[in-house]
Amino acid sequence: MTLLEKIYDLAPEQSQVLRSVFVDDQLIEVREFENYRWLQIGGDSIQGLMDVNSPSQILLPNIQALLATLLFCPEPKQLLNLGFGCGSIERFCIDKLSGVEITSLETSESVIQLAKEFFFIGEGCQIINTSAEAFLVDEKKAYDIILCDIFNDEEHPACLYDDSFYKNLVNCLDDNGVLAINILPESEDDVLDILLPMKNYFDNISLLEVPNHFNAILFASNFRLPETAELETLANKCLNQTGLDLRDLPQRLNRLMEMMPA
Repeated sequence: MTLLEKIYDLAPEQSQVLRSVFVDDQLIEVREFENYRWLQIGGDSIQGLMDVNSPSQILLPNIQALLATLLFCPEPKQLLNLGFGCGSIERFCIDKLSGVEITSLETSESVIQLAKEFFFIGEGCQIINTSAEAFLVDEKKAYDIILCDIFNDEEHPACLYDDSFYKNLVNCLDDNGVLAINILPESEDDVLDILLPMKNYFDNISLLEVPNHFNAILFASNFRLPETAELETLANKCLNQTGLDLRDLPQRLNRLMEMMPA
């Protein structure tokens, strides 16, 4: 049984409620069991998980998969995180990556406050209380990595099917930058509906299924991603430098659309 399965399998009385709030008739809770603390939204959806004894450790497999962008861009200087949650990515990057500036978006002011109170998020962390769509329209900065992990409960937001969303994303991405989107597709057609507008703006698109989960990560760029052997070398380097184990990724990466080499 995985850690996440163990937590989902807990009876309500087995974990401690540290804070409980209702926002727009939606229950948001911070819960704790042993040394694990998590943010739970809508009654059963875990949005972030932290080991209080090792706060920068990435515990959720979908977040680990999103950070596979570090194999394509090992030394980012500007990172945009669309979907702050409880700050798992921020804690990891601040602790493990030197010289990276992180801009994080979160639509819920309540979630931001809970993260600062219970998830070791310092005041120096730049969190903007806005939606991804609104932010991207006027943003002029170019990012090395853009991570997109946004849902309406467990449904994809409408922007993931919108041509203008990807137009704005590519305008905010450095020429050698990488976009990663966490999706929860219900069918192959759902993936295709997301790919349809995306392929108008990106030459390379790859998909990574998250083992033992329904999530998948779409990686998009306008440069050719490294070949498998190089990715394996980069994964070993990433493990040595950050403790993040991505060694199983290179063999599982499904290159859906790839620009041919010149």
